[in-house]
Amino acid sequence: MGRPPCCDKIGVKKGPWTPEEDIILVSYIQEHGPGNWRAVPTNTGLLRCSKSCRLRWTNYLRPGIRRGNFTDQEEKMIIHLQALLGNRTINVPTSE
Repeated sequence: MGRPPCCDKIGVKKGPWTPEEDIILVSYIQEHGPGNWRAVPTNTGLLRCSKSCRLRWTNYLRPGIRRGNFTDQEEKMIIHLQALLGNRTINVPTSE
């Protein structure tokens, strides 16, 4: 049929992450690496679903994430590429 849900939603914590939860998640990922997200909640004791753990890592905790404004060089490149390519969207061929 399909993949079972990532969690049973019973006892799963929702809302903002605490600094303690962030530390637990970062420590686990540093030791085991990202990948098997379904194992993270059970192996760490976090009361979060695997998808929540994956998104927290990917969007907030992963090393190398840059926040803030674009640099002048990045902004010039964006403007140049928009002038060159315009606002076109790609046409995805459909099978008929």
